Amino acid sequence: MPTPTPSPHVAVVGAGPAALAIALALDCQDATDGLEIIDPSGSWLAAWDRRFAAQDIEHLRSPAVHHPHPDPFAFLADADDDDLVPSGTTRLPRTDAFRAFVDRAVRDAALADRITPHGVRSLTLDPDGRATIGLTDGTSRRPDHLVLATNHRIPAVPAALDAVRTDERIRTGDRIDLAATPAGGRVLVIGGGLSAAHLAIGATRRGARVVLAHRRAFRVRRFDTHPRWLGPSRLGPFRREPDPRARRRMIDEARGGGSIPHATRRRLQALVDTGSLAVRERLEIQEVVPGNDHLLVCFSDGSTAPFDRIWVATGGRVDVARDALCQPLLAAHPLPIAGGLPDLGPDLCWTGTNVHLVGAAAGLVIGPSAGNLIGHRRAAQRLLAAWHGADPERADHIRTGVGACPRHHQPAQPTRRVIASTSGPPRRERRAAATAPTATSTHGRDSHRP
Repeated sequence: MPTPTPSPHVAVVGAGPAALAIALALDCQDATDGLEIIDPSGSWLAAWDRRFAAQDIEHLRSPAVHHPHPDPFAFLADADDDDLVPSGTTRLPRTDAFRAFVDRAVRDAALADRITPHGVRSLTLDPDGRATIGLTDGTSRRPDHLVLATNHRIPAVPAALDAVRTDERIRTGDRIDLAATPAGGRVLVIGGGLSAAHLAIGATRRGARVVLAHRRAFRVRRFDTHPRWLGPSRLGPFRREPDPRARRRMIDEARGGGSIPHATRRRLQALVDTGSLAVRERLEIQEVVPGNDHLLVCFSDGSTAPFDRIWVATGGRVDVARDALCQPLLAAHPLPIAGGLPDLGPDLCWTGTNVHLVGAAAGLVIGPSAGNLIGHRRAAQRLLAAWHGADPERADHIRTGVGACPRHHQPAQPTRRVIASTSGPPRRERRAAATAPTATSTHGRDSHRP
């Protein structure tokens, strides 16, 4: 039996952006005394950092007001113009600036030592539904509230690759690293989303001959979900829909599979124009024949081509029935599952237990943005409201200033000039011009603008 240790009030499994959003929200309420984060990496956003480095991601796709801190303007309050990348009417954080912001937030909230550097190997439930987790160091935890923030996904791999997936020249998802690009070699990137585009651009930069193939036409749009999904015009009907299967279809239709922003599509086209990249749309893989020197790929149009590497960037899907930590929940307390997503309560709790799920697994409650930074913040707001006896659904709206973070009166809300323009006054002038913190709320507003 695992050795019991004093149980924290809140235990969060995972140390990614969803877990950080919860920790920062608790800090803003001065309520982190009973918080424990459990992740084998022992550090915040370790998997995030690896992914961004492996794909050479220069900036985020999400606007600068979307991040783990409860106050949407927290990043902009300390951002310089060169920390932001213009994108239409909004601005996107550069990767290094976002990471520096996260480091400051962790330091200011004294969260660096909150992470227990072990994995979770078991989850069991008492007859009353209270969870106990066993850690890889032999200890256990029986918290008042357990949050699963692991973002466990099953890679979506084309069926034609099933027989050859063990070949080391074929990599999927987080196993792909641009550092392993064969200079002068031939690389096939499969996928139609932003990760596939990053990999194709990065491998081309490193001197590889790259083919980017997608089974559909590439979908081009600024964000992966429409901004209206952050307001009542879309979320209202979604929340009122009683059928979880219908809500799952709404999520699928809203996200529409992989997509790439307009600027990325232009970068791809520029490489195509120079002859260093080939983009093949409406093309599927029929067969892969491994050889000593190459992988021979047979395409659906009847053509064949040899490659030195195949990188599969086709995303993944959540299926709680195949998640080892969720299987005990499903066995003891069955609830409706729609397309792999559980029909959780408004507080993101697995009914009959003290276990909450965040991230994409909370999609049937949060909506299509559940797996995005803004979805993590909304999930954290719901959890804190529920833990304080308030209505979690009413707490799921945008707040700024003191309304977002009562414990910290700064950062203040910056002026619209700072938000809307990349050419503004020096940082010290922007700070002086910032308004005093206010408990403003934009509940009921469709706007996605920062």
